[in-house]
Amino acid sequence: KWAFSTHGSFKVVDANPQYEISLAESGDNMIGLTINGARPFTQVVQGNSYANAVARACDLAVLKILASPGYFAGELTFASDRTGKTEIYISDFLFTNIRQLTNDKSDSMLPHWSPDGSKIIYTGYYRTKLMDLYEITLNPRSRRTFASYRGTNTGGEFSPDGRKVAMILTTTGNAEVWTCDASGRNAKRLTKNDSVEASASWSPNGSQIVYTSDALGRPQLYIMSADGKGSKRIKTNISGYCSEPDWNPLYPNLIAYTCARGKGFQIAVHDLNTGKSEVITQSGSSSLPRWTNDGRHIVFTKNFGKSRKLYIVDYKNKKETLLHSAKLGNCGEADFIYKH
Repeated sequence: KWAFSTHGSFKVVDANPQYEISLAESGDNMIGLTINGARPFTQVVQGNSYANAVARACDLAVLKILASPGYFAGELTFASDRTGKTEIYISDFLFTNIRQLTNDKSDSMLPHWSPDGSKIIYTGYYRTKLMDLYEITLNPRSRRTFASYRGTNTGGEFSPDGRKVAMILTTTGNAEVWTCDASGRNAKRLTKNDSVEASASWSPNGSQIVYTSDALGRPQLYIMSADGKGSKRIKTNISGYCSEPDWNPLYPNLIAYTCARGKGFQIAVHDLNTGKSEVITQSGSSSLPRWTNDGRHIVFTKNFGKSRKLYIVDYKNKKETLLHSAKLGNCGEADFIYKH
């Protein structure tokens, strides 16, 4: 019930449902799904654990009812300070299996999945006590320094095909957008100016990069080709401060981003087809949006004073839901992946 309550297209009711969804154990890590409604449906779903099988069965129900993918069997990587320092964690979307990846006793932040979910790249102070990029391979578990150039190394994000990584380096002076091979080699500088660049995100087909630049004095969004050519500003016309863009994986016309509103920040979505932006979150201060696999929901960080939590929002109807309990401490900077 809780999983469906996070979805903007569903309302959980106690009586007279339009669809009745039933789940029953059907073997080791297998769940029998039954949907009663206009078009009855039954199927056995297998997962890599009991909880994963339940989540995948619910995702199949979403697919059959809405003809769009579910996200309940997705996974999150995020930063949490539950141990006193900000460390990197991974978890299933339902937070039934939370695993701590780093134990460096120094701040680690901004984790991003590789497209196949086998690796995570993040920013940390692990070895040099300077801001470098590190890569964790999950199985078997290992870690290596990904980028440790002079200055700051941050913002690593894999391209959709997993062959390249976009990152922000200050090795030439000010912060610029760079790319390199997935091995960390063959670094190429894409932006060359006196402004500060940040938060590079790939288009779904990997041909373009959206990023933040303060070339006009305050952060705004720009798009360029993946080779660094043809940079153009996105005219959001909604805020003098726009940053932290994330390109929709299914709908290339949509980009989520953080914008300044009042005394804080909120999440907005820009439609490249219409040229219009819309703010989709309210209350608190919201930032760091990341799309889920259905192209409709966004996981983001919400601050209330000193408290920082992970939420999910449906960008169409603006329904927001808290994702985890207080025992996880302050959490944020989440990235989402759905492993098929």
